[in-house]
Amino acid sequence: MKHLHVTGCGRSGTTLLLEMMRASFRCDESSEHEQSILETPPTGPSTIFTKHPGEVAFLRPLLAADPNLGGVYIYRDPRSVICSVHAKAADCYATNFSSWLKEQMHAKHLKSHPRFVEVRYEELITNPDNVQAKIHKTFPLLEATGQFSSYHERARPSEGAVQALNGFREVDRERLHAWRNHLSRVKEQLASHPGMARILIELGYEEDTTWTSLLPEVQVCRHKVWEEKGVNLLKRFDQWQRRTRKLRRRLALLSSTGSSR
Repeated sequence: MKHLHVTGCGRSGTTLLLEMMRASFRCDESSEHEQSILETPPTGPSTIFTKHPGEVAFLRPLLAADPNLGGVYIYRDPRSVICSVHAKAADCYATNFSSWLKEQMHAKHLKSHPRFVEVRYEELITNPDNVQAKIHKTFPLLEATGQFSSYHERARPSEGAVQALNGFREVDRERLHAWRNHLSRVKEQLASHPGMARILIELGYEEDTTWTSLLPEVQVCRHKVWEEKGVNLLKRFDQWQRRTRKLRRRLALLSSTGSSR
């Protein structure tokens, strides 16, 4: 069995990438929308696709323990990520730069792993078939059934996926620089995380810091963020403990079965 898991920071394109993979590679089973890698996958001679944002940290130990597992990590211009409005609350941004950076740091440890591939969201939008070829090269046992560029002609996304995509449609290049419509939000996050300017240059999103000239006249205000609503530090710690216990159980199961799925 081959199990490919798609992950990345929330609002980086994990849903879009999964829908493209489901519509363009043969798979026997896949999550309709989100399924944690910590859940025990079905057994048998199958090709399975799952996805869940925020799980790069769990890929590292699981890739070491499970030879049938592959990881597909998607990242996006952090300015676009932090300016993405949550589908369930139009007055809330979905996530913060700190969450984006955490996933990016975890992914650095996996760059050289033979069963791990990085996908740049902007390339997925502008050259989807090239991204498909990159994934296929990393996982040559995959069987292509169509092209990423025409995925919308075959895809049958779930209601949850449609909501996460803010509506199902053909790949839309117009939104690549939508962060320019949220400059107050960008300025707020840059003030809290000045290292973002350097990271944008390192990743090739900017050649220098000239883009910050858009910001001086923008008024900064505190914005609501969905991932912070009603979540205190104690609750976050409890959530992390529960996920860590799940990871230990998953690793113990793999150890006892020899990963003979």
